[in-house]
Amino acid sequence: MISIIGAGPSGNYLAYLLAKKNHTVHVYEDHKVIGAPIQCTGIITPELEKIIPLKKSFLTNKINQAKIYSPNGNSLHVRFAKEDFIVNRTKFDSHLADMARKVGAEYHLGKRFHENQGKKMKIGEEFIQTDILVGADGPFSRVAKSNNMWCDRKFVTGNQFTVEVDCEAKLVEFWLGIGLFGWLVPENESVARVGIVSYDQPDLYLQKLIDKRCPGAKILSKEPGAIPIYNPKQTLQKDFVYLIGDAATQVKATSYGGIVHGMKAAEVLSRDMKHYQKNCRREVGKDLYLSLLIRKAMDRFSEKNYNELVALFSQEKLKQVLETKSRDYPTKFILDLLVAEPRLLKFGKKLLF
Repeated sequence: MISIIGAGPSGNYLAYLLAKKNHTVHVYEDHKVIGAPIQCTGIITPELEKIIPLKKSFLTNKINQAKIYSPNGNSLHVRFAKEDFIVNRTKFDSHLADMARKVGAEYHLGKRFHENQGKKMKIGEEFIQTDILVGADGPFSRVAKSNNMWCDRKFVTGNQFTVEVDCEAKLVEFWLGIGLFGWLVPENESVARVGIVSYDQPDLYLQKLIDKRCPGAKILSKEPGAIPIYNPKQTLQKDFVYLIGDAATQVKATSYGGIVHGMKAAEVLSRDMKHYQKNCRREVGKDLYLSLLIRKAMDRFSEKNYNELVALFSQEKLKQVLETKSRDYPTKFILDLLVAEPRLLKFGKKLLF
């Protein structure tokens, strides 16, 4: 029996892949409703369509443009060759769970994993025997803690409000230098998800963005949450225990999104459990590590650096890379950027000095 702890995108997709191969799969979810509470912006690149078919049932919006603001008020306007997707996370997660159920996975909602002693798990007040244990239980993974796989993980905080605001329905906005960065992701022309990610003072930075972009906006909901910083030394497998998704810190540090990479990790794990850690580092870890290096450099940026970066990217040759290459895989476009504009190398020096 394979026990998956956590019914988020990574856990549900893994359950689907494994049950499809006729494994006995049980998914245990702490909450009584899959996909709730929401702690995600829900913007996903076109890479999603390479993993699962897109369904209208979970799709909230599609965007084809972005405007990136520098601290001095200048902006960069890009038009994507392929649309990004804005999803309703409750419906998206539930759709993946339904896929898994249809091929035989069993779900147990409102069942909290407390710990395991060997292959005996404590779920709620029950003790359940398992053969394989998978932690897909988020950034504060109890599976990781219970099996000495926590490692040296660190976090940022995402703080987001869904608000009533006038906005362009097909355009996402990014604000550099407010916290690590801020965003406005439209659901439609009158409702958007406005948020920031930061190492500290998330309430202060979110209020700063609200005051700047939509002062006095009516708040419809609040979605704060911790986001793990990718750890290239994270233990991913130990004996019969495996970690995927946020539980494995498989989050892209440039945007702090992790849905695509977590689902890719699920594919890697379902294909070859024995060599999961090695294969995952090769197939998923390279882009996550490069994203981490880019983030470490940007953490040292001054407002002047951000202003210079936006000015450089206003060149058509750089905008074209942003518009046509997948943001999920920086290994596939970083060289194109450096060839097109060697002056970008000076920002890389932030890693050294």
